[in-house]
Amino acid sequence: MTNSITVAINKKLHDIIQLNPFDAVAILKFHDGHCSVEMVNTSATVLFNTQFTAGMDAVVFFKDAHWNQLQPCLNKQGEMHYVTLQNAKQIVVNMQPVTTSEGSYISVVMRLITNDVTAALEAQIETAKHLYFVEQYVDPVISLDLNGHIIYANIAAANKLAILGNQILGKSIFELIDEEYVGQFGPLFRNTLEGYPMGMPQCVLKNKMFSEEPVCLKTFPTYWDGKVIGAHIVIKNVDEFFNDREHHHFIVYQDELTGLFNRRALNEQWTMYSERQHEMNIALILVDLDRFKKFNESLGKNKADGMLYEVSKRFGQLRNEFCEVFRYNGDEFVFLVRYYAREEVEVIANEILRVLLEPFVVEEQEYFITASIGIASSVVGQPLELDKLLHRADQALFYVKNHGRSHYRFYRKEMSQAFPNEALIEAHLRRAIEFDELAVHFQPQIDLVTNRIDSFEALLRWNNKKFGAVPPSQFIPIAESSGLIIHIGDWILERVFQYQKEWRELGYRPVRIAINISPKQFKQEQFVSKIKHLLETYEIEPEFVELEITEGSMTNVHETSSILRHLKQLGVYVSVDDFGTGYSSLSYLKTYPIDIIKIDQSFIADIEKDKKNEAIIKAIILLSHNLGLEVVAEGVEEKNQEQFLKNNNCEKVQGYLYNKPLPVEKVIEQYFIN
Repeated sequence: MTNSITVAINKKLHDIIQLNPFDAVAILKFHDGHCSVEMVNTSATVLFNTQFTAGMDAVVFFKDAHWNQLQPCLNKQGEMHYVTLQNAKQIVVNMQPVTTSEGSYISVVMRLITNDVTAALEAQIETAKHLYFVEQYVDPVISLDLNGHIIYANIAAANKLAILGNQILGKSIFELIDEEYVGQFGPLFRNTLEGYPMGMPQCVLKNKMFSEEPVCLKTFPTYWDGKVIGAHIVIKNVDEFFNDREHHHFIVYQDELTGLFNRRALNEQWTMYSERQHEMNIALILVDLDRFKKFNESLGKNKADGMLYEVSKRFGQLRNEFCEVFRYNGDEFVFLVRYYAREEVEVIANEILRVLLEPFVVEEQEYFITASIGIASSVVGQPLELDKLLHRADQALFYVKNHGRSHYRFYRKEMSQAFPNEALIEAHLRRAIEFDELAVHFQPQIDLVTNRIDSFEALLRWNNKKFGAVPPSQFIPIAESSGLIIHIGDWILERVFQYQKEWRELGYRPVRIAINISPKQFKQEQFVSKIKHLLETYEIEPEFVELEITEGSMTNVHETSSILRHLKQLGVYVSVDDFGTGYSSLSYLKTYPIDIIKIDQSFIADIEKDKKNEAIIKAIILLSHNLGLEVVAEGVEEKNQEQFLKNNNCEKVQGYLYNKPLPVEKVIEQYFIN
């Protein structure tokens, strides 16, 4: 590009290329008696096998043989031209002028010809759908950027504009609409950029553009990499619009994939129902397909989308004058049911589960889908807003998912007490370190031989300004699923090493600290280096560091063996937490370099109640000793449990019988100073 081209013009030319993401596009400019190529996309460089440099001669970029065919097209802009490349491939070319304040350019859009657009559409190929929509559309289509500037017109639009002698590229759509209709078009355009297809039944364009009569406009958002980058406007005559009500209703209120009503339609339907709620109760049934993500991962998105379509067809069979179904979000569906008696809602819920019993066949293989259902009601005399009803249904759905899935439950008040707002908790958890809300507490481990305490387990606690003390059982899974556990885990490691250094400098006796390591943290590439760095930075002897790992960290034998071997070379202790609860625990003892086994508290709780538990504990202790491993029993709360473990030579215990996890100040006061 020459230095005289402004940033604004450069953006306009770039937008023209961006709104044609599936074609080869080049921007040309005439100056000093020759034609230069100012901007191209990657597809153009691949098509002509040329290394692009801004401002290079068009003959050099396209090569002589191709330029000789393209040059005559410059005088017939707006028309389709066919060019045969040296590799025998044929392309269709469309050239259009682009007028700017600092000169004229020509956009050259080139596409390899295919005769199989219909087949591509049926296969749901996104590129084919885009090309079919813009260029093969029989009506004029113009493309706008986010500011409403016209940056492209399809062949049908270009032909009509040429006949009427109009030039619109580079202009604002708001300049072309009659002042009487600009006020209506503004909200329509903004809604389109929010992702909603819209329709304007009647509009008058200045200079009788495209038509002598008023026209109707249909707008569609233009997506690139999942984001709206502009809008397409389809221009039709008014008679076609009013004869096409069904299509207009479709693009606004129906889900493109499934054909069911969408969330927009749900809001409209709710408004209509709630206005007449003095007549009947309204139930909202929220349906979530169980573990549907596994079908996306196993079958691929296209086949999984096909299954969603088949699910939607079955759900659609349940519609009637009192029941409507909507695709709410991804693999979630909503049924709105007007009813007199609760039994009527139960019938629908059971029918939803029933229609999923038959298998879904993909490539001659049967697959089964189940669903979890949460139900909330807005009853006559006690109306609820849609958002409140959805939230209650979501709480009931959460309860179902935590109690076996594949059934339904009506919302009850107590469900709201157990229902965590995961999004809100995650948002607060992300700022927990910054706001100094996290703390490390320490639970002592008692040596049953010496009755001394020479080790502790470090446990994370979170005291949030909004939620108060949040149980680890609630926030740790959220930290795991969101990836925050790595950042939080690093913070815990750093804090424990800091405490150990401080205690040493204060002259306190050395103790070993056990630190829980999450599977994601354990499998980080730099995990061993991180431990080594902390040992060196804080000058901690490795025998005072114990890393607790779980079965989830040990699934890959080669990877786990390598990490544990390097940790042992550092000299730290390695323990296996919650031993006895997994399927492969015994094989771990044989395969991995482990120092300590921690017996899960679920076994300890049932000592003397279940003889099988006693036998399991005895076997774990005996086996561990034969392998040279230390044993720690968790969750000891009663004297008889302690006595049983002592009689069976368990070295260490921890639990509420001795002390709960304590803040660092209490640990110093009770175990170091006294």
